[in-house]
Amino acid sequence: MVDSVKFNEAINFLRQRLALPDGVWLKLFQEADKAARDRSAGMSEAMVRDILEAVLTALEEGTTVETFRDDFDAIATARGWAGDNTVGWRSALTFRVMTAQAMAAGRWRQIQRLKARRPWLRYITAGDHRVRDAHKAWHGIILSADDPWWQTHFPPNGFNCRCHVQQLSDRDLKRYGLNVTPEAPSRKTVIRFARGVDGVRKPVEVPEGIDPGFAVNLGEMDINSA
Repeated sequence: MVDSVKFNEAINFLRQRLALPDGVWLKLFQEADKAARDRSAGMSEAMVRDILEAVLTALEEGTTVETFRDDFDAIATARGWAGDNTVGWRSALTFRVMTAQAMAAGRWRQIQRLKARRPWLRYITAGDHRVRDAHKAWHGIILSADDPWWQTHFPPNGFNCRCHVQQLSDRDLKRYGLNVTPEAPSRKTVIRFARGVDGVRKPVEVPEGIDPGFAVNLGEMDINSA
């Protein structure tokens, strides 16, 4: 279930996306949300807009992924989409990615409002066996909220990534005995393959440890000027 406490920044982010004119926001969906390319294949602009509205409703009302699956199927039928949603896997993926990205964008905007008093961000993983090795290596890193590293590594950093950040003040660092990381980790890139909107898998250069499409800080995007 989506957090029952309304996250206004995340809701506003989705509302801004929905306010984009036709012909612009689908391009944004495909380019800024490259992680969504495979699941959006064959979807019309009208269908993607309907899906975004359903995700917005989920954030506003705290509905479950099961409810979203029903909404997704109804939208697909109404829009004549013939893609594969066997046992709801595509709708569940869509729900997780879109809500996670909206929450991350909203969180980033919160951070910007508070960074004068809390200028530090600490990378936190879920701390279990499912955490990717690369993300595990980033656990506990503390950098300025203005460090360029966050432009590509602000979580989530992949499908089903559960990492998040903790915002800290100088007083917090002293209280918990934490130290600022002297230097941001390497931003080495690797070549991965991702399916484009034409259905063809193509090489994509991404930071090591990050899935294609996730090396973007959506909270930094001025989508009103897209």
